[in-house]
Amino acid sequence: MAQNSQPSSYTQGHSDCTVATHQSRTAESDAAFLLPHIKKIDHILDVGCGPGTITTGLARYATEGSTVGIDISTDVLQKATKLAAEANVPSQGPGSVVFEEGNILEGLTFPDDTFDIVFCSQLFGHLPPPDLPLRALAEIQRVLKPGGILATRDASDQHFYPRSSDLDRLWVRNQSRGFRKGAPDGDPTGTIMPALLRRAGFDADGGKVCIGAGTTVYSGPEARKWLAWRAAGQLKRGDPFRQSWLDAGITEDEIQQTLLAVRKWAEMEDAWYAALQCEMLVWK
Repeated sequence: MAQNSQPSSYTQGHSDCTVATHQSRTAESDAAFLLPHIKKIDHILDVGCGPGTITTGLARYATEGSTVGIDISTDVLQKATKLAAEANVPSQGPGSVVFEEGNILEGLTFPDDTFDIVFCSQLFGHLPPPDLPLRALAEIQRVLKPGGILATRDASDQHFYPRSSDLDRLWVRNQSRGFRKGAPDGDPTGTIMPALLRRAGFDADGGKVCIGAGTTVYSGPEARKWLAWRAAGQLKRGDPFRQSWLDAGITEDEIQQTLLAVRKWAEMEDAWYAALQCEMLVWK
């Protein structure tokens, strides 16, 4: 999720290092659990589309339908539009993809029952429960056609190996504190999606909520080098990501400890990283 005129729930900002993470995601890597359910004629909405790498990929599966990506960041929407043009994906007609500014929390301009599929990648992790996720789910329900599919993917547990790197504390815990603005620990929003979907009125007991999981893994010297580059960029002075840590009460000393630990981890021959991804398929 990349957004620019930032709501109070989004803290990471849109520096090149942060957006680089979003640009690494594709329909095949981050929406594989949804792809078998896409029909050629489907109309798809990607909420919090960021730079459009997933959105453009989804459009290739709805070749006789249309795909819309929305985000509140005009900067990343420009990147998304450029990406689609370079990939020769049409902006109108069958198989088209368009990008529009929109905020799911403030209501969307689309009529009721517009989309066959609504997809959200790493959106709900930025919406502290319960009020904001429920508000988003209500708007998604409104624009989703009866029988349509909501698909969500949000990170849960993250681990750096070897554990002796201490990055589970220095990076994972501090990143979570930044997301929550220093609020007390709680279950990540992705892990409580089944309960939120039930509260939002989806039929959790009638076989219409399918709970699954995926993984994100970084291993090998180039991947470790990339993660170290990203961390250094996000935690440099002036980056909104770094500011989110400071706002959460993380000290300058802890930031420097984190950067040192990341550099050491990146140089370890067999070090690797894994994240559990909560994947929900929901039928309206």
